[in-house]
Amino acid sequence: MATSNASMTGSSNLVKKDKRASLADAVRLIEDGSTVGIGGSLIRRHPMAVIYEMIRQNKRDLTLLGWNNAVDMDLLIGAGCVKAVKTAYVGMAMLGLGHNFRRAVESGEVKVFEHSESTAIDAFRAGSMGWSFVPTKTPLGSGLADHNEEIKFMDCPYTGDPYCVLPAFAPDVAIIHAHTADACGNVQLDSKRELDNEVDTLIAKSANKVIVSVEQVVSEDAIYQNPELTILPKFFVDCVVEIPLGAHPTACDCRYDYDLEFLSKYQEYAKSPETFKEFLKRYVFDVDDHYQYLDLIGLQHLFSIQRPKEIS
Repeated sequence: MATSNASMTGSSNLVKKDKRASLADAVRLIEDGSTVGIGGSLIRRHPMAVIYEMIRQNKRDLTLLGWNNAVDMDLLIGAGCVKAVKTAYVGMAMLGLGHNFRRAVESGEVKVFEHSESTAIDAFRAGSMGWSFVPTKTPLGSGLADHNEEIKFMDCPYTGDPYCVLPAFAPDVAIIHAHTADACGNVQLDSKRELDNEVDTLIAKSANKVIVSVEQVVSEDAIYQNPELTILPKFFVDCVVEIPLGAHPTACDCRYDYDLEFLSKYQEYAKSPETFKEFLKRYVFDVDDHYQYLDLIGLQHLFSIQRPKEIS
């Protein structure tokens, strides 16, 4: 029996797929009506350049899934992109709740499935493992189930103990922001970073498609030199977008801080639908892309939030 060259040479003959994409092309993977998992926590490492582009492309009827969210979800809600939200929080930490989020919830424009931090993590963890639901005791004794109709109750079939069950989070698309990736889609976080959570990995692994924006695309050799920093191997990732300062105005773990001045200004704009339209016009629609947005913020100001990189 003849043996093909491919089988004789094994994987060395396989063509490596270049997964780099422009920001606009990556966002075109997100269809109207999609369920979108958004990475990051509080005012830290949200994929903001992707969020802005979603608004420019007029995405509609989205269901947003997250762990602890901020300006990312508030922006999409204020721009009319969202029909439902499933997360533990939408706010700007010391600056208070997201104004667009609050208005949309109070008016009924956006439906909220309320979560605690632990139930949101549980739901993403279940999705990452291919489960359809997850048992948890967190909502017991609380009013959480009164604000999330998806929470059900059951007794353990072995002990009879009471449990709540949640449907797994299984987004159509996950969007996360990381420090580096190679062209094939191997994604890494810097060794020095905030380690309060690593939920982004679960968010990505729970999704059908994964878009990763990164501060820098590096060589495969650079990735292989520090394999322990890889949070997502390439087979989980559909496209990589190189977009420096792509988390602004949120922080990017030890590379740059959150932009408190800009976030304060954002909260002022978001106090009413009318003034928020001015924000969208100035920072989203009147700029052609992320780099014009950065020009608008100003180089001197962006330097002021940088953190010096330590040499190891």
